[in-house]
Amino acid sequence: MTQHEYGLIVDKQPKKWPEQFITGGQIKGLANSPADWVVNEIIHGPGEDPEIADGQAVDLALVDPPAGIKRFITRKPTTSPGS
Repeated sequence: MTQHEYGLIVDKQPKKWPEQFITGGQIKGLANSPADWVVNEIIHGPGEDPEIADGQAVDLALVDPPAGIKRFITRKPTTSPGS
């Protein structure tokens, strides 16, 4: 059976993930971020970027521009997204 890898970008760094779904906690692990940090999915356009909880799964197979690559940032919980 062929293993599929999904691409994503975490803190401006391209990453690969072997499963269709990834949790906020796993994203923090890829970024080597502290456990108490927060993950936000970067959404194009106006409005806030949604926070992804440690146990919340995100579907990496969804096709969103550009090229279906999901983007995330990790940050200290006391800062605003995009700071």
